[in-house]
Amino acid sequence: MIERAFVHVGGPPGSGKTTFIEAMLAGADALALVARCLRDDTLAQARESTPRAHPELRRYRQAGAAGVAAYTFPGQQSGTDDFFMTNLMMNYSQAVVVEGDSPLDYVDLRVFVAPAPARTEHLFVRRRRSPGEAAGGAALHRLFSDPGGLAEIFARVGSEPLAELARNNPALVEKMRAILREVSTEPASVFPQGSEEHWSVADAYAGIEHAGLVVVNFRHGANRQAAEALVADVVRLRKDKELAADILGIRGNRIPVTAVVADLADPKDPGRKKAIARTQRTIRSRSS
Repeated sequence: MIERAFVHVGGPPGSGKTTFIEAMLAGADALALVARCLRDDTLAQARESTPRAHPELRRYRQAGAAGVAAYTFPGQQSGTDDFFMTNLMMNYSQAVVVEGDSPLDYVDLRVFVAPAPARTEHLFVRRRRSPGEAAGGAALHRLFSDPGGLAEIFARVGSEPLAELARNNPALVEKMRAILREVSTEPASVFPQGSEEHWSVADAYAGIEHAGLVVVNFRHGANRQAAEALVADVVRLRKDKELAADILGIRGNRIPVTAVVADLADPKDPGRKKAIARTQRTIRSRSS
């Protein structure tokens, strides 16, 4: 059975997302559907449209997409099933590319396209921790350090049967805590006690921390040194314990990210070729 590969392409407005998708489609050997998605919480239900004059949809078609659509959805009120029931998704394909806001809970590859930053822009910023974050950090610290912490958390959320199970099975609790330690950052650094500030991703790059592929679109006249520094910071996020603890948290993806500087308008650019090859590997692995 042939399965579809799902690729989400995000990034700030004007960063080059559509240009990247055009390059993907031009180099793909698989049938691909493309949806341009926008979250709008004022809507009562999701909407699908295929206006012929829509500039991005026209570019998708010209680049070789097997089907295109604009999809607007109301955030939490719209489930993933709504997207899968669209006319677009009724078409046969081996890949589905979502540009913009994602209505999907899971994708095979998250791509973040970023512009080369200005000299005064930074990927990481310091922010004050909210009271809710501090309380959550204390709970996580107790979970790792106190054998009774897991039972207490279950009791607080109203799951007394699970709390009782945790109290009566210390070996099982210890095994769960060991698994959490293995897949998480250092427990003491998840939310350091007494810490009022933490590292965060700057608003302009929100979502970059979850990407498996980051493309810094280096246009003519931009600062290449700043673009390369941004790529270095993306890689550092998964290696620096303090950054990883604050930004990725215990559920953060620690798998190395592919991060490149590329001129997406130049088909011969090495960075662009590397980025497209990364997406093609994902599509082939899921559709073959």
